[in-house]
Amino acid sequence: MKLLSIITLAAATLASATPIELKYGNESINRPLIHMTPSYGWMNDPNGLWYDAKEKLWHYYFQYNPNDSVWGLPLYWGHATSKNLTTWDQQDAAIAPLKNDSGAYSGSIVVDVNNTSGFFDNATDPRQRAVAIWTYNTPDSETQYISYSTDGGYTFINYDGNPALSNNSTQFRDPKVIWHEESQKWIMTVAKSQEFKIAIYSSPNLKNWTHESDFTKEGLLGFQYECPGLSKFSAPQSDNATYPTNSTDSTKWALFISINPGSPQGGSSTEYFIGDFNGTHFVPDFPYTSILDLGRDFYALQNFYNSPDGEVYGIGWASNWMYSNYVPTDPWRSSTSLVRKFSLEEFQANPESKLLNIKSTPVIDYDTLNFGETFSYENETFDTNNSLSYDLSKNFDGLIEFNLTYTVNGSAFGKSDFADLSLYLIGDSNSDEYLRLGFEGNAAAFFIDRGNTDVEFVKENPFFTTRMSVNNQPSRYIDSEISQYKVYGIADRNILELYFNDGSQVSTNTYFFTGGNFITEVDLEVGVDGVYQIEEFKVRQMTLKL
Repeated sequence: MKLLSIITLAAATLASATPIELKYGNESINRPLIHMTPSYGWMNDPNGLWYDAKEKLWHYYFQYNPNDSVWGLPLYWGHATSKNLTTWDQQDAAIAPLKNDSGAYSGSIVVDVNNTSGFFDNATDPRQRAVAIWTYNTPDSETQYISYSTDGGYTFINYDGNPALSNNSTQFRDPKVIWHEESQKWIMTVAKSQEFKIAIYSSPNLKNWTHESDFTKEGLLGFQYECPGLSKFSAPQSDNATYPTNSTDSTKWALFISINPGSPQGGSSTEYFIGDFNGTHFVPDFPYTSILDLGRDFYALQNFYNSPDGEVYGIGWASNWMYSNYVPTDPWRSSTSLVRKFSLEEFQANPESKLLNIKSTPVIDYDTLNFGETFSYENETFDTNNSLSYDLSKNFDGLIEFNLTYTVNGSAFGKSDFADLSLYLIGDSNSDEYLRLGFEGNAAAFFIDRGNTDVEFVKENPFFTTRMSVNNQPSRYIDSEISQYKVYGIADRNILELYFNDGSQVSTNTYFFTGGNFITEVDLEVGVDGVYQIEEFKVRQMTLKL
């Protein structure tokens, strides 16, 4: 397959859409390698994620403006496909708005295997009966439209009964539809955005919808709710579980909601609730909410429909509305996160309490990659006299990963010490550009510094916060003084993803170095002797196979 192929994105001509002239662009040297980006133009929320079981192909759609590299109308559904969830082939735009002052806003796709909608005949394989449910935005309203595909999700036909659902509102959007096996109905979650309501509807046929309930004014509200979604999980089995489970099948449900602006990190983020769903109501187990990704650049999560192994896979938009229109990329703006596999786990929130938590595991097909030399270091007490410095190959393309497991001795530093373990990821052509990551003992937190760069945007945009922290819990408590921590990181040219303690917590953040200044040196240092023991540290460069 072609990797990150650059092809013309021709707009789909649906209904009375006015054709637009699409632009071309050459790949920029700082384009990420395994994080999906549009060839040209603007991208935001993921849409319509589904798996084609006939072709064994993953489909990813996204909010797309092919006319400019900032958000603007008309807004389309861009489209990309993947065999491996790591590298993506760009396709023609799939859904177009009806007029140039309108947008095909966020939505979802289901596979109508049993043709409940009546849209399909025997010519369309049941595994490819893709039906899109999306928000049509005009200056006067937001309504929910239905479109269906007879060619496996490349082009769509508008349902002649549109809109399928309206609410006499300009703030009614982002339908996410699933099949609820227990009630034998389609279930839609859709945001009554500025009422702080997630409306739940049911339908036997994807065309006629009945309002069942509202989930309202829970968790972090921000300015508005967006991009809701329900997913079903197997609950972890425990003799001492502190959460209720469905006694018949030991399952739990998660309700995801994105908020913008007003997230704890500033701007946009995604929260979730764990509870039960009976086909009409979602009831959380507890009133607390959790943030899915603790970084600055993860929003509008959507999970794939019809994954082949029944597991939950999702992807987020790797940007933040506070500065997304200004980030220094060309001829495109925005990328996705890596695809993540989600599961439920018991999370040790502190020494006395466990909580039910969504664990994130990055999905990377290593068969698509070549590797440089792996550097490793382990089982050593680390002090100020033996800092590490690894010079990586200069023949690689700015994609690195590392694993770091370390212990912290809380009795080995004073209250006024800055007892840090710092990891520096340094650019090749300009060593003044680097990422600094690490842990500090007195704060008992992981820190991220993305401000060491000559890129003017980073220095001048006040919303692009350069220093952040993660309340990083230990992976295990060894004794009353010593705790262990684990972090896996992947840096892909201008995006950094950190997975703490095997994915119990995640932090996604973009960063920007000058063009072509790829990371080729990794240094590890400490500020105080006797605090840290490195149990494992491995780092390697990667690049795409040609």
